Amino acid sequence: MKKRKLVANNIDTEILLPADIHEILNKYHHLLQNYTNLREPNSIFTTFKRTSNKLSVLFPLKEHPIHGITGLHATEKYDESGHVIEYHYSWEIISPKQGVIYSHISAWENEPHAEPDTLEKFIVHSEPHHHHHHVPGDRRQRKENFDVHTLDAAFAFVEKYIESGDEY
Repeated sequence: MKKRKLVANNIDTEILLPADIHEILNKYHHLLQNYTNLREPNSIFTTFKRTSNKLSVLFPLKEHPIHGITGLHATEKYDESGHVIEYHYSWEIISPKQGVIYSHISAWENEPHAEPDTLEKFIVHSEPHHHHHHVPGDRRQRKENFDVHTLDAAFAFVEKYIESGDEY
């Protein structure tokens, strides 16, 4: 996915374009791994679904010495023009299955969290509502996210941990 700035009425608005899966595979193939115990053992994708209004894909990653078998799960929702209106990118433990809370390592999304009943500590100031779930095992905590708004950027973030073996 690429992004570009659109300037209208002197206001910068980020236009997010859908992820280019072929470009992602070419750029990050060295991080990917097939596992026989996963849903699609003969595919580089554990799951893959793309329609005109949504992408959902799970990329299994090379085993991490601390986090184990992890994957990068990407979900994008598109408007009628084909632009990304909502994204969720999460680095998570995919085997053994542990549920959303315990499998969480890190995630980035632009789902709004400014409802009147949202606790102040969960409201972020990176507009429009980009945030980073930065605490492994605790998706409730989030902070501002000024850098990861695309699948490419999420892969680039995770890449350094997969290659180094360092704990996130």
